[in-house]
Amino acid sequence: SETIDPIKTSQLASTLISVIEEPIEFENEPIHIGASIGISLKSGPEDDSERMLGNADLALYQAKADGRHLVRIFTPELRQTALKKGAMSSSIRQAWENQEFELYYQPQIKLSDGSLSGAEALIRWNHPQLGVVSPGAFLPVLEASLLAVPVGEWILRTACVQAAHWRQAGCKNFRIGVNLFAAQFRARDFARSVETALADSHLPATALELEITENIILRNEHRLMEPLHYLRSLGVGIAFDDFGTGFASLSLLKDYPVTRLKIDRSFTMGIPADGSDCAIAGTIISMARQLCLRVIAEGVETLDQLAFLRGAGCDEVQGYLYAAPLPAYAFEKAL
Repeated sequence: SETIDPIKTSQLASTLISVIEEPIEFENEPIHIGASIGISLKSGPEDDSERMLGNADLALYQAKADGRHLVRIFTPELRQTALKKGAMSSSIRQAWENQEFELYYQPQIKLSDGSLSGAEALIRWNHPQLGVVSPGAFLPVLEASLLAVPVGEWILRTACVQAAHWRQAGCKNFRIGVNLFAAQFRARDFARSVETALADSHLPATALELEITENIILRNEHRLMEPLHYLRSLGVGIAFDDFGTGFASLSLLKDYPVTRLKIDRSFTMGIPADGSDCAIAGTIISMARQLCLRVIAEGVETLDQLAFLRGAGCDEVQGYLYAAPLPAYAFEKAL
């Protein structure tokens, strides 16, 4: 009701979460249960029970999106956001049906000799009226939609076919990096779909590198272990994307079959003026070397950044200093 104190309500919800999250002993093994809570407070006569349940549901979704194990109270902004997401989701489905998605490729350069080592495949949306839509405007909605798996499969297969073509055209050691959606890892046949994409495109497993963010691993840790080890046994590379920006522990580098670390652009952009960014980038490179992992830095835009990374022992770079992400035909023409 209107007399309920939102602060006290939030405190009660937090207490409930703490109680629920206390471990339960079952056959001498602790079982951990998590919870998130969404709260809806009545603000007027129009807030009937059905509307309040819907508002609480939106608040619950926000609690999960913000990191789970949290409490969130409904605000009108959440409904506006939901409406915008609904409109975007509808537009994305229409774009998929109209084949408006396209892959762009950003070159990856080997610092030892300046040669082209491969490329990262990146999805772009060529809207018939708006032109190329910023990935940040649609990727979060796409990743959370039912289209994530079929679009992810299309990205993987298209990238493999393109990489095989470029290898046959003369780039014998060309490697393609493909970002995967979290939904793809939840599919039972994830490893099989990767294996099939390689076989159908006649691309060697060693020419494919799957790029995975720390957050995807944290949310799917046990489910990912077996398929990633299997794919690594075939020769597929496993790269930690945006390394150092998430909340993963360093033990993941020991437990997972990682072959490469990608230094996030948020660290690269401050080099060489920002001492902290230099220290972080240098530490990642040094640690990777001791673990026998390769390193690639994203977002390289200046010669000063390039000089620092080369001096620190970074293996490869990608960024606007060499080229922005390009459609396949422009990639061929430029490189």
